[in-house]
Amino acid sequence: MAEAGFFFNSTCQRPDRNAPPSAHTNISVHSQAQPVKHTFKRPRPRRAHSKSRPSTGYQELSPTSNSTTDQPSLPSPTGTSKDPLFSKGGGEHDRMFLSTPLPDYKHAANQTIKTRAQAQAAQAIAQAVRKSSSNSGGSGPKTAKNAVADAASGRIEYMQGRSSSISENTTATGSGSSGRLTEITSSDGHSLSAKPFTTRNGRRYLRDTTVTYPLPCDLQELHRQTLRTMLLCQIFNGPICSPAFNNKPPKRVLEAGCGTGFWSVMCHRYFSQRGHNSISFTGVDIAPLAPRVRDDHDMNWRFVQHDLRRVPLPFRDDEFNLIMSKDLSMILSTHMQQALMDEYLRVLKPGGTLEIWDGDHSLRMLLPHAPPSTKEEEDDSEDEEQVYTNAMGTYTLTPQTPLAAPQNQYLMDYNLWISKALEARGLTPMPCTTMRPILLQEIETLEEIDYRRLAIPLGEVRWEREGVGGAVTQGTNGGAISSKGKSRESDRRMLTVGQAALRRTALQTVVQMIEALEPLLRESSGKGQDEWDRWYGNMMTDLLKNNGTSWGECLEVGAWWARKKKTTS
Repeated sequence: MAEAGFFFNSTCQRPDRNAPPSAHTNISVHSQAQPVKHTFKRPRPRRAHSKSRPSTGYQELSPTSNSTTDQPSLPSPTGTSKDPLFSKGGGEHDRMFLSTPLPDYKHAANQTIKTRAQAQAAQAIAQAVRKSSSNSGGSGPKTAKNAVADAASGRIEYMQGRSSSISENTTATGSGSSGRLTEITSSDGHSLSAKPFTTRNGRRYLRDTTVTYPLPCDLQELHRQTLRTMLLCQIFNGPICSPAFNNKPPKRVLEAGCGTGFWSVMCHRYFSQRGHNSISFTGVDIAPLAPRVRDDHDMNWRFVQHDLRRVPLPFRDDEFNLIMSKDLSMILSTHMQQALMDEYLRVLKPGGTLEIWDGDHSLRMLLPHAPPSTKEEEDDSEDEEQVYTNAMGTYTLTPQTPLAAPQNQYLMDYNLWISKALEARGLTPMPCTTMRPILLQEIETLEEIDYRRLAIPLGEVRWEREGVGGAVTQGTNGGAISSKGKSRESDRRMLTVGQAALRRTALQTVVQMIEALEPLLRESSGKGQDEWDRWYGNMMTDLLKNNGTSWGECLEVGAWWARKKKTTS
C-alpha cells in the first residue's frame, strides 16, 4: 500500500514567502492542487485582508529549483530492494526520474499585482519627494507634484498591461558568460491580451474563445501536466527518445507549447548531469505560464509568447537542433497540423531532430498476452530497450498487440463523451494513430523516422496475476474469453512496488484529466451538475478503491522522431 499513500497524499510545496513575485505568472494560491480528491464546493470568494497583511495574488513557478521539500515524486522503497525500477544495475541516470521533484511552485509574498503596483508607485513617489526636497528650494513641492504625477502615470500604465512585451536581463552564474536573457515577446502582428485568463466553472481557462484547447490553466492542471511529464520521462528512460543525441547534445532546443517549461528543465538536468551545460532552450506558448529563470541558475532559457496557430513562427530559418512537441493534440485542430509541421521543418536545422510525444485520449484495454521476449546479446540496443520496458511494468505496442474496448462502464462513458466533444472541436481522440503518417508524408525532407508506443496498465491486471496461458477475461460483448493451454508459473506476474506506483501515477493523471474536462464532458453527456457529481463520485470509487481497471484498461502514449535531411552541396 506504499503507492496508495503517495497517490492520495501528494501535495504541492509549501509557500516560500520570501521569494519575489513573478511578472510572468498569474496563478492564485487559492488554486491549490488536489491531485485526486474531487470537491463539490465552488471556490470561496476572496476575503478582505487587513492592511498589515497584503492580499494574496501571484506566485512564481520555478521548476528549476533543486528543492525537494514536501514535493511529490514517484516513491522509492526504503532499504534494499530487488525492484528493477530502483536497482543500481540500470545506472544512476536510469533511476533519476523516479526521484525528480515536481516544479517548485513557490508562493509569492501575499500580494496581488495591484498591490504590488501600488507599492512600487508609493516607493517611486517617496523617492521623487525626497529628491525634489533635497535638490530644489521653493519649487520643491511643484517638482515633487510633477514627479508624483509621472510616477503614478507610469504605474497605471504598468497595471493596465499596455506594454506588448516584457524583457529582462538576468545575470548568469558560471564563467565566460555575461548574462542570460529571459523575455516574453508578443507574436508579430498580433496583440495578445494583457489578461489571457478567465474563470469558468471554478477553474481558470484561456480567455480566447477561438482556442480549441479545452483544459484549464490553473495550478491543479499544471500539477497534472508536470506529473505526466515525469511519468513519460520515466517510461521512456529520459527526456529524449531519439538516438541522435546519445553522444553529442543539441545546441539549441525549442519546446513548442511549453506551458511551465518543465520538460525543458528535465532536459537541461539530463544533459547537465552528463557535463553539457551550454544548451540554449526556447519555449513558446500562447499562455504566459513559464517562470523567470532565477539569477542563480545555470539554465539558458528564453520564453516567447506566441499563438502556435499563427504562422510563421517568430524564429529564424534553421535555428534549432531539436524541436520537442509534447501533448499538443488538444491544442491544434487537424487542419492546422500541416501548417505547423511546415514551420517546424523551416526552423529546424539540417541534421536536426523533430520529436513528438503524445497520448490517446480514448482508453482501450490490453488483452492477455506475454510481453515480447528479449535476447541475451548485450549490444542489442532494441533488446535493452525492451528489458527496460518490461522492468517498468509497461507493454510495447505493436500492430500485433491485442487491444479491445474497455470493460469498465465509467471509462466506456468517458470514451463516448470525449470522442464526441473532441471531434466537434476538430480534434482527434486518438492522435497516436496519426503521428507516424504525418512524419512519413514528409519523407522528402525527413529521414530516420522511428517511434515507440507504450501501454501503461492503470492497475493490477487479472490475467497478469493468473498467468497469460490460463487467463480468463471478459470479452467486449460480455462473454468470456479464455486462452487455451495450462498457465506456466513464469507467466504469472506480481507487481513490484515501483511498478505498482508507476501504474497508480498513470491512473492519477487519467482521473485528474477527466476532472479537468468536466465542462466539456458535461456538455457532451447532457448531464446536469448534480447528475455529473454522482457519476464522478461513483467513478472515483470504482477506479481508486474497487480496482475497476483490473481487466487491462491502459493509458497509451508514444514518442515519434525524425531527422531533417542535410542539404547537399
